[in-house]
Amino acid sequence: MTAPTPRPLSWPRLLLAAALACAAMAPAAAATTNAESGYAARQGFAFALLGSVPAHDGDETAVAQMLAQFGTETDLAIHTGNIKGRDERCDDKTYARRHALLDGSPVPLVLVPGEHDWAECDRPAAGQFGPVERLNRLRELFFDPDDSLGMLKLNLQRQSETARFRGYPENARWEYGDVLFVTLNVPGNQNNYRTGAGRNGEYEERIQADTSWLRQAFATATRLKARGLVLAFSADPHFEGRHTLAGGVDPYAALKADLARLAAKYAGQVLVVHGGGPSHDRGRPGHALADHPVKFNGKTLQHVARVAVPAAPDPAHWLKVSVEPGNRDVFRIENANTVLRPPQPR
Repeated sequence: MTAPTPRPLSWPRLLLAAALACAAMAPAAAATTNAESGYAARQGFAFALLGSVPAHDGDETAVAQMLAQFGTETDLAIHTGNIKGRDERCDDKTYARRHALLDGSPVPLVLVPGEHDWAECDRPAAGQFGPVERLNRLRELFFDPDDSLGMLKLNLQRQSETARFRGYPENARWEYGDVLFVTLNVPGNQNNYRTGAGRNGEYEERIQADTSWLRQAFATATRLKARGLVLAFSADPHFEGRHTLAGGVDPYAALKADLARLAAKYAGQVLVVHGGGPSHDRGRPGHALADHPVKFNGKTLQHVARVAVPAAPDPAHWLKVSVEPGNRDVFRIENANTVLRPPQPR
């Protein structure tokens, strides 16, 4: 896609550039400050959405160039998962190379794990690794510190800080400006729901963690009086219908039901961000699917919007979301030269 038109460096971006210059001479990049987040609440900010990149080694140069753009056009970035192709090996070498790539982002970058990253790692082409073992390795490499990826770090609150859910550092949240951001581990590949005999231990335990984290997210957004809440995960939960498996199971049912119930009670605007795929292109490769309002189970969620980051053939494809204070619409979503309709308040 054509990247968004660069905008002049605002004062916080000048501060960011200075911080990056210092980071080049320092052993570690400094974390973003509460003051910068407060400035964003007054002046507005923008964040990038990307996903399903790189799909193979040949994409890495284009992705690095895309990440470099973020320093002048956005304040932070969210990767909706699948940092490797479906048929790439799920080995430590691949993980380390992709970690180095994403960690080179000039702005804070937060990753959510996708199915290619762990849930489908038992495929022969991916190396026949154990999915749970690979997920735990991802947690060690990408989600262990309290900070985001990127040359400039963003301090995150992780679900693993609570004793009951110590094993879920990938579920994170942070406040930027007057928006609360939340990530959940919800992969494709049927949410890692196994249709064979036996207990779905990984799936069932993760659903409990995700449910608790989602409920805490809305409670926190309400307490903070946040104007908006961004919820990011990897899978398409199929809001428009049931994603049924054998036996009539919808592995995303709990997520959708909780989201609908909690969003109905929240006074702000909600933007759901997830990865996409060919079904979202609708004959226009590289174009994102955006829904407002989201419809689920026969009900219209008036102040909830959804954008699916497409698995585009262009490895440099990304979306830009602007948050502008004082506007009735919290989120302004840009896709190439098209401004997608943002969510409306109730």
